[in-house]
Amino acid sequence: MRSALAMRIPLSLFILLQLGDGPNLSAQDGTFEILKGGEVVGHIHVGRTINGDRISYTMTSNSEIDIIWTQHVRTSLATEYVGERVVHCCGTIHVNDGVRDSSHMRTVGEKALCYIHPGEVFAASVTNTWTTARMYYEEPKGQDSIFVESALKECPLVRTGEGLYDLTLPGNNVNHYIYRDGVLREVRVDRTWLDLVFRRV
Repeated sequence: MRSALAMRIPLSLFILLQLGDGPNLSAQDGTFEILKGGEVVGHIHVGRTINGDRISYTMTSNSEIDIIWTQHVRTSLATEYVGERVVHCCGTIHVNDGVRDSSHMRTVGEKALCYIHPGEVFAASVTNTWTTARMYYEEPKGQDSIFVESALKECPLVRTGEGLYDLTLPGNNVNHYIYRDGVLREVRVDRTWLDLVFRRV
């Protein structure tokens, strides 16, 4: 999240999940289109897996976005729970041929060891059971904060209407989540110079 582009294309928006006693498909797995100005510029593939008390979320996305010139953006994210506890997450944003941003967190005992590209290292206590990964599969009713994997910190969440939530990221950038019947249908990423929509196909 140190770069301008990374702030506009949060790692938190892309997650993969499955559900069951062993690996299988979840009803909310699927694909989101990435739209800019109404034009499809890429796709996000999401899903979830559960093995015993271990839940693993991952994602992949690929897009081409014109920001002064065409940027080829690839993202990946993995978030892992054991029981109700977040124990690991890592994500990377590649722009063209270089790494634009990355983050990594793993728990050791009661502490989380965190790294944010290019060289920020710190220890933290991660107690929030809600992540942006989880938001792709459950509506965050009653929640007032979310652990954002790309920032490795809690960020405020506000319910603005029925099925509508605003998540404020570092830098006061806001992502708007839209749920219908408890299913995430759309995420709107509004910035001063770039607006994107992630819409479930």
